[in-house]
Amino acid sequence: MKIFKLFVLVSLLALTAPAFTFITPADAAGQSPVTAYRDGNFTGVTQDFETGLYNVDQIGTVGNDKISSIRIAPGYRVTLYKDYNFSGSSKVLYADTAWLDDFNDETSSMKVELIGAARMPVTAYSNSPYGGLEQAFGVGNYDWAELQAGVGNDSISSIRVAPGYKVTLYKNANFSGASKVLTADAIYVGSDFNDAVSSLRVEAISPLDATSVAVPNNAYTDASKRQLLETFAPRIWMAQGESYFPSSVEFTFPHVDRYLNPSSGKYEIKTKTPLDPYTLKLPYFSGDLANAPIYAFWVEKDYNNVDMVFFQFSPYDLGKTVFGTEVGDHVGDWERITVRLAKFVDNNTNYLKPVQVFYGAHSFGTAYNWDEVTKINQTHPVGYTAFGSHGMWKDAGTHVYQELVVTQLTDVTNQGTAWDTWNNVQAFQYYPHLSTGNGLGNPWPTWLDKDYTNPNSDAVYRFGNPAQGSFFGQPLLAGGPTGPQEKGALTNDVVLD
Repeated sequence: MKIFKLFVLVSLLALTAPAFTFITPADAAGQSPVTAYRDGNFTGVTQDFETGLYNVDQIGTVGNDKISSIRIAPGYRVTLYKDYNFSGSSKVLYADTAWLDDFNDETSSMKVELIGAARMPVTAYSNSPYGGLEQAFGVGNYDWAELQAGVGNDSISSIRVAPGYKVTLYKNANFSGASKVLTADAIYVGSDFNDAVSSLRVEAISPLDATSVAVPNNAYTDASKRQLLETFAPRIWMAQGESYFPSSVEFTFPHVDRYLNPSSGKYEIKTKTPLDPYTLKLPYFSGDLANAPIYAFWVEKDYNNVDMVFFQFSPYDLGKTVFGTEVGDHVGDWERITVRLAKFVDNNTNYLKPVQVFYGAHSFGTAYNWDEVTKINQTHPVGYTAFGSHGMWKDAGTHVYQELVVTQLTDVTNQGTAWDTWNNVQAFQYYPHLSTGNGLGNPWPTWLDKDYTNPNSDAVYRFGNPAQGSFFGQPLLAGGPTGPQEKGALTNDVVLD
């Protein structure tokens, strides 16, 4: 069954990989980089895997819906899929896993990839975003028969295009019929060409265009990364009448305690003053916009991408009123805008080309092509943070984001107070495989660490009080959110989030 979400990425778990097998050091040494086991703790029937794609009929030794544990050599990534054809829910692993937990006996297809491997300039996918069957292409012409043997005829839904290449999609075989030209990644090829491509042509072009930005001093130093984060930091519009503004995390510390939550077994924070009633509003909830930083992360992603992830922190999130009852309020709030850029080199000069912008709202988000978003001074994307709840959106308006049995939950955005975040940036680089990072011109805050069970650290797993009550399936007081270090935007080395 085809799964795509247009540009609304309710789940960004499906990852990407080329449709050909890499020759890797582990392969050359005769040692398979991945071994899957039918039972937990690396026991039972086994099957070895080299880099490549393995559909349901290719995992027959260990068995469909039979994998319980898996060994992974350093430097490799494994993506498990619950359905055949690399679709359905997925789970990404980077290291040995003795028990697959929610994926135990659930795998029907999988990918094995060498992290950082060379890529073909174009990869087409049968699902959006960048999932399902896939096929990689170099410069050349690819007619119906070649597509049919790979991603499939009339099957393409999304496509990756590296800077310096042009792809022409044709609706008919033999490069005929209606056509469409792409020069950058397309999360969705559009309703006019979705499942309608029968041939395509890949050509080399100049990678430079009006959006290309040269890397300062032609080197990816800490200073240049910080400067680039400031260059692409967003303008965020606070809604008219907003009462709960952003602040620094440190602004909240005099008002909260770090405590061991017995439910999670991890250290979290909660208000020193009990919220009784749960709708009690403490003075510090109003935030400190004048001194609030944007928390900006430089994250290297596969396919020569860099994701610049801009997190807004607010001390409080105002939920919604349903039949006169406040639901979904919570202490602590993280929302984000991500700018994805493609790295390339032209005439020995390093460049970045902005490709897409992702707006996170609550537990989902929406991605747009760079040319679809409003910008300040050509590089700063504009975002709107919703009244009270701070969900991030591309445009002003009323946005329905959840249908309940009895009502709709909506976010309202408009131009109230402009926050030009580039004026106060806390800049970091995050390393997904190391689960840590470093400051770029400013210290690394210890609350971003992940030793959540250590009473002597400052690491914070959740940034607010635990959940309380329920009303029409919605929490009266929602649990505080996890921090940036737990978000896929930082922990996943492929996904745009």
